[in-house]
Amino acid sequence: MHTNAEIDHLEELLSNIEIMPDAMCVSELDGYVAGLLLCPEMIMPSEWLPEVWGLDSEPEFESIEQAEATIAAVMAHYNRVAENLANRRKPYEIVLEQAEGEGEPFWEFWIAGFEQAMRLRPEAWEPYWAADDDITVGAIIMMAALIDLEAGESSLPQENQALLKDEACEIIPSLVVTMNDWVKSQELVPMGAAPDWFSAANSNAVPARSNKVGRNESCPCGSGRKYKRCCGSN
Repeated sequence: MHTNAEIDHLEELLSNIEIMPDAMCVSELDGYVAGLLLCPEMIMPSEWLPEVWGLDSEPEFESIEQAEATIAAVMAHYNRVAENLANRRKPYEIVLEQAEGEGEPFWEFWIAGFEQAMRLRPEAWEPYWAADDDITVGAIIMMAALIDLEAGESSLPQENQALLKDEACEIIPSLVVTMNDWVKSQELVPMGAAPDWFSAANSNAVPARSNKVGRNESCPCGSGRKYKRCCGSN
């Protein structure tokens, strides 16, 4: 789907904190792009690109060449994800921020990017909830559960939250594929064995919250950098 070199190049361009201190990391961008592609309404780059930079205005690039290279790299990633979801000659994979050492990858950045795409057209996602296909409805319920979990607003019991966190990296690609197949074809997904995440979508709810640091908040270590660019990337 993507090569390591492509991802490294994209990360290098988006990590220019002098020009774009609040730009998305690559995992965030990957989730954002997936959300754009799954949205039932087309969203043009002129609307969604500013969210990538994290600025109210266009970044002040050092040169036209730098601007062109950065925009081209973002659009190339968008096109790679779109092509992979359209033909799936290779298994669909998501880009995750890797933890240091042997820690589990961070799925939270990806899901935060997906939610940011949903915020561009919140009403456009209603067809998923109204779908006459239990698997598709289950997928949007599960995606919403992950969004709430990332935001520290999950109402799932603590044991369910822990299980969802452990399985998130494996669950997310399946959710994207299910939703993509439905929204692109508007045909029912063949009803076979339910995916592993399906039963968890209907778990009993008990209010629970966390004190998680927001990815765009200042890092509590005192470095002055955004959390996602500092301890949140470790």
